[in-house]
Amino acid sequence: MLSNLIHRMLDFFYPLVKKLLPYEVYVYMAVGAANTVLNIVLFIILYNVLNHMAFAVEVATMVSFVITVLTGFWLNKNFAFTNAANKKSEVQKQFGRYFLVSLQGQFSDYLITKALILVLAMHPNIAYIISTVIMLTVNYFLQKYYTFSTKKNTKP
Repeated sequence: MLSNLIHRMLDFFYPLVKKLLPYEVYVYMAVGAANTVLNIVLFIILYNVLNHMAFAVEVATMVSFVITVLTGFWLNKNFAFTNAANKKSEVQKQFGRYFLVSLQGQFSDYLITKALILVLAMHPNIAYIISTVIMLTVNYFLQKYYTFSTKKNTKP
């Protein structure tokens, strides 16, 4: 039921960007945006519940990251990269790769943002937006060609 609802929503809004984006890229961006919103909401809720703790930011960040890695994998596997293998052993490999790409994305996003702020004296909001666009692009290609790559039949 949830899958059908998501498919209907994706199909409903696609005509708005059809001339600009291939369907796979659109879906990747749409489910990524939804997952990012979920990450932010989880962080805010967790931080506000745990704000009395010494490491509330770190705990909220880690928990929201773990949860949205799971939801992000499910969304990408079932909506953006539907041609990827579905055999159990392949899905497990895909999840491992997805986790590594997501972890590298978190770390790289932080480093790029910090570098733009410290080296180029950029405003943090602008730096974060630029970093997010860079990492969204890099992660799309990593997810497509590494995490959810499909092996082509090379026989004639």
